[in-house]
Amino acid sequence: MDKAAFAASYSLPIGSGSMYGPPPYLYRGVEDCFIVYEADAAGVEDLLPPGLEIADEVPTCIAWARWVPFSTFGPYHEAYVMIRAKYGEQTYLYQPFILVDNEIPLGAGREIWGYAKKLAVFERNWGGSGNPYGEQMVFTVDRPKGQRIMTATMVCDRLADPAELEDTPVLSTRVIPNSEANKPPSVAELVRLDVPATLHTAQDGTHKLWAGRGSLTMDTVSSVDPWHLLAPKRIVECYFGVYDFDLPHGKVIHNYLDDAEIWK
Repeated sequence: MDKAAFAASYSLPIGSGSMYGPPPYLYRGVEDCFIVYEADAAGVEDLLPPGLEIADEVPTCIAWARWVPFSTFGPYHEAYVMIRAKYGEQTYLYQPFILVDNEIPLGAGREIWGYAKKLAVFERNWGGSGNPYGEQMVFTVDRPKGQRIMTATMVCDRLADPAELEDTPVLSTRVIPNSEANKPPSVAELVRLDVPATLHTAQDGTHKLWAGRGSLTMDTVSSVDPWHLLAPKRIVECYFGVYDFDLPHGKVIHNYLDDAEIWK
């Protein structure tokens, strides 16, 4: 491989077998169920990196249950939790956990933005005829199969106004260990991502965004996948929407390697 080919490589393996190319990555017709809820402060604080603090008097989180029918990475399921947190004067949605069932967005998410992705097993059912929960969507996440991490359900009761939703940037911690022993990480940074999204509309012009009732459980106590630290205490609202969006590059807002006291 010559220098030009090496320099043109974006991701491993280098050369034509790369795992993924550079952003933006296109997503179309994504179906999102997201549940806004209140969580325990102690659990939230355990998961926030240095410099971040809880944004609300009562910690507020959002759990996502996502089906991606088309993306640059292929179709897949995804589940994650966001914490409303502040860094300086800016409020973010900080993401401590995320699970997927496709290795390509797993690799890209971890390496580019620092999304803590792991593989998991998902089931998604809409109920209806022949199902005992007729009106409800049910989305389950197991890791491994048989070990339940999250269950989310929702009933779409009403059309929702897009103005009900905040346009809040996403924040993640990108950490890459050092190849050598007893040295700080090669990378340790906070990464901001802004993702403008477009809601689908129906033939009558209304947005495909609904609000309603639902449930959310994260009751498996695990030191391997400690989602229980963000278990819900009270559900605030549930939403379901259909979106298109593109994932761009992120922006580093803090480099932890500059904080000498951390690595003493």
